Amino acid sequence: MGYFIITDSNWAKLRNEILSLAETCRKAFGEQSRHTDWLHNGDVCRLLNISKRTLQHYRDTGVLPFAQIGHKCYYKHKDVERLLQTKTEKSKTDKSKNNK
Repeated sequence: MGYFIITDSNWAKLRNEILSLAETCRKAFGEQSRHTDWLHNGDVCRLLNISKRTLQHYRDTGVLPFAQIGHKCYYKHKDVERLLQTKTEKSKTDKSKNNK
């Protein structure tokens, strides 16, 4: 294990760079985006608790409308919420049928 000696000024520069990076990360990942009307694949998969392949199936069969820009797909938040509501209601219906 080696040791490094760092001057006070170099330490201050390094510290400031780290704090700046932390602030950039906080802004990028820690705050709600102002553009929440559209979601990308990863967001939708997490919200619906589905795989990327299932999401592809939803796109192919028209279950979930989407817009494509280049190679990226985007989904309206309200469409995802509606599908989530449908899944929740179906799950409740299935459970009540199984309990009878």
